[in-house]
Amino acid sequence: MSSEAVMTPDTVARWWGFAPERSITSKVNSVSAAMWRLPPRSHYDLESPADEHTDLISMQIAGRPHHTYFGDGRQKWARTHPPFHMNIVAAGEKPRGIYVAEQPFSLLHVYLPHTLIEEIADDIAEGAYREIVVIDPMCSRDPHVEAVCRQLIGELSQPDVCSPLVADCLGHELAIRLLRRHSNVSASRSLAVNSGPGYRDWRLRRAMEYLEARLGENIALHDVAAAVNLSITHLTNLFRDGTGDPPRRWLMRRRLERACELLAKPHLSITDIAYECGFASSQHLATFMRRCLATTPTAYRQAMLA
Repeated sequence: MSSEAVMTPDTVARWWGFAPERSITSKVNSVSAAMWRLPPRSHYDLESPADEHTDLISMQIAGRPHHTYFGDGRQKWARTHPPFHMNIVAAGEKPRGIYVAEQPFSLLHVYLPHTLIEEIADDIAEGAYREIVVIDPMCSRDPHVEAVCRQLIGELSQPDVCSPLVADCLGHELAIRLLRRHSNVSASRSLAVNSGPGYRDWRLRRAMEYLEARLGENIALHDVAAAVNLSITHLTNLFRDGTGDPPRRWLMRRRLERACELLAKPHLSITDIAYECGFASSQHLATFMRRCLATTPTAYRQAMLA
């Protein structure tokens, strides 16, 4: 492997100003992992410089904070972050996460050298891929990644002399998973033969694009299914496998995320935002936001603009 310096828990601790609860570093592949515990606070604004040598898996392991994520200065998504849902900071991206939490919450970070993923890709495709880019699943659940991360949590909680070697093995397994399911080559012929539906399935991507273009409309599920040539049952299973949510729930969450983005624009009224995002009224938006985020549009706007 290349000897390029990669991100570690110690470098993140210097940027954030506090240390992780536990950390571990592998012996061979420069893979490291850390558990971060954050006490309740009105909000945390955590950012780091871009690191072109490291892909970071960030997985919520306790608590349900509201998480707004920015990549390279642009807001990418905002939602309540449930346990064992992950996001990925791709190599070269400057991350910033704003967390709002009334209860303590904990994160697991896994720092993977990008060269590890590239070398696996070269072994598989014999140099056919010119560039490997990891893609953020944006606070989604991947049962395979979750299972590996649970093993890492076990090693962090009860470490012994074998733990760094275990971290090497688990890091390698995670790198393969990111390549298979969360990268720009996930749908390639060499990887698609044995891959499940997943969120990289082109039909799911097209269905998401269809919904995204019609957030403000009254969308019938059979129209979405017809747009990608699937039955409603197959479409529902595809969404569950790829995102952890059925289509209607995914759509409502995406409408709420869009509304949260627009609430940062003070010239837009809450009523106009509600209609633009597909809610029946401002009260409908307020009710859904209170249920999901335990706050109201007015309070959320005040917090964002403070």
